[in-house]
Amino acid sequence: MNLLKRHLLPYLVAGLIAGSVFGQPPAVEPAPDYLASGQGTLQSLEALQRALVMKEAEAASLQEQLAAATDDMQREDIRRRLQEVRTALEDQRRQFDGFAVDVDLGPFSPQKSTKFDWQEQVGKLLEPILAEFENATAESRVIGQLRAQLSDVRKRRDLADQAVKNLDVLLQQPASPELRTRLETRRETWKRILEETSNEFSALDLQLQGRLAARESVLDQTTSYAKNFFKTRGLNLLLGVVAFLVVFFGFRFGEHGVRKLRRKGAEKQFSSRLTALLFHVFSVLGGLVAMMLVFNLAGDWFLLGIVIIFLFGVGWASIKTLPQQIETIKLMLNIGAVREGQFIVFEGTPYRVDSLGLAARLNNPRLDGGTRLLPVNYLVGMNSRPVGENEALFPCEKGDWVALAGGQIGKIASQTPASVQLIASGGERIVYPTAAFLGLHPQNLSAGFRTESTFGVDFRHQAIATTEIPEKMRAKLQAELPKAVEAANILDIHVFFSCASSSSLNYSVWVDLKGAAAPLAPRIPGAIQQILVDACNENGWTIPFTQVTIHNA
Repeated sequence: MNLLKRHLLPYLVAGLIAGSVFGQPPAVEPAPDYLASGQGTLQSLEALQRALVMKEAEAASLQEQLAAATDDMQREDIRRRLQEVRTALEDQRRQFDGFAVDVDLGPFSPQKSTKFDWQEQVGKLLEPILAEFENATAESRVIGQLRAQLSDVRKRRDLADQAVKNLDVLLQQPASPELRTRLETRRETWKRILEETSNEFSALDLQLQGRLAARESVLDQTTSYAKNFFKTRGLNLLLGVVAFLVVFFGFRFGEHGVRKLRRKGAEKQFSSRLTALLFHVFSVLGGLVAMMLVFNLAGDWFLLGIVIIFLFGVGWASIKTLPQQIETIKLMLNIGAVREGQFIVFEGTPYRVDSLGLAARLNNPRLDGGTRLLPVNYLVGMNSRPVGENEALFPCEKGDWVALAGGQIGKIASQTPASVQLIASGGERIVYPTAAFLGLHPQNLSAGFRTESTFGVDFRHQAIATTEIPEKMRAKLQAELPKAVEAANILDIHVFFSCASSSSLNYSVWVDLKGAAAPLAPRIPGAIQQILVDACNENGWTIPFTQVTIHNA
């Protein structure tokens, strides 16, 4: 029994499974995709076949009518219609072949060679823009046309009125019956013309006055046009601007991220500068391309045409200024005539070039507000040079005492890239443009200076002129000058014989002083002369005077 179960059980289970499967109704499998696609193609071909049969029948009918026609005008009309039907029939046959063979039939179709006409292409580009302007000025143009028509009708009305009056004058004079009859006929004709033109003038005038009364003000028209513009194109414009901003700032953020990834100091390298320049260029170009794609997808040829015309204008202007643009790019890459870290004179004032990029940073640490940030193209055509060792970018600083070429001495109150303010010895303030101030060759007294003076004695002291006199003069100055200037500020005193002039023996006096004595610089020459006069009085030296000799003729 167990053996029977062991051998029959598998077969029973298999039989039950088979019965459960084969006892169900068979499932309907869906047709393959290629069969469904083929059925759709056949349905399309059936429809095209019916259209072809109808079109061929129409062509045959027209051919029969053409053969039976006897009138030339009728034959010409039938021939034109037959040509149109044959053209449509050819298109339908080509469409039938395209559906049937499912390949590109372009290479088998004769290609018409058309010459490129740039004026035609520009006209197509400008057409939507001109249409928009035409729509915006439609009411004004209608009013202008009405006024032109009104002027023409008024002129014809006045001429007709004058003609009627002239004929009335002629009819009042004696004339033959035949002439009078003809004149009366012409008068009736001109009177009819006068009435017609008067009626036409009245109608046009009423129409013009009605349009003028209903016409909105310029502000209302502008507001209405703006509202209509933003209703119809506002969304497209907004999407275009958003696309531009997304791409623009996307590139800018990308450039910022790349800059962060660079190692410190690498931003000065040529590759880093080139990368930054390309990011900036593509941020603008990419934004414009994104905007144009949005306008193209929206089918807004007006806004797309505006952008294209703008790009054409920018391109044309860039061609005109191409050499300057190339120099600007070279400056941005730090390979031009102006280099970072070098010395440059800009607007008459010296600066150090701290950085070059889209903007140039110039700096003069000795000037108040001495940092200037300006577009890099301002430096096109200029040259820089390396800064010399220990070279100062400005001859003085705030608080220094300076002597100018014109003899003016004063203290620097302020110095900026625009002007230098000087406080003179008397307290008055003098303002010089910075470039003009540098043109006066300022001498900085605060770092130390020398006062030079000339003094002369009479020729009668010639025997001691080179020995005793200069020694006693120097001793007198050393003893008395500290009363005018603190002794600590006097570095050295030199007195030596310089020359024998026509009336005196002259001595040069040099007094070297520290910068602290600069406020007294205007008074020191007078103090030196006073001390030397006292020395002459003490030693009995005669001070000569200029002699004038008069010769009698």
